[in-house]
Amino acid sequence: MSTTAASIDCAWNLILKAPNGVQESVVTLKSEGDKLTGTIANEKFGTQEIEAGKYDGETLTWKSKVTSPVKLTVTYSATLDENNNMTGQVNAVMTKIPFTGTPVAK
Repeated sequence: MSTTAASIDCAWNLILKAPNGVQESVVTLKSEGDKLTGTIANEKFGTQEIEAGKYDGETLTWKSKVTSPVKLTVTYSATLDENNNMTGQVNAVMTKIPFTGTPVAK
């Protein structure tokens, strides 16, 4: 399913179902062609810039650098359904953490 940039360009509430419990983040995305930029903010980990963000018409991917509890780069991969809800996973070292996302209400 192809999604327009307008439906991507917003703030998203992300719910990660991590092994150590549910984590909530807010991701702000902005698309420019196939490039994604923005930030990801989490109460526990602070705010990180999105790096290497891409959107190929179906899949959104980006990376961010986490500094706590250890320094590492995590990779997000997601798709949007027909109701503009996001589903995907975060690849962190050898762990894949599922997440869901919904646009932040305006």
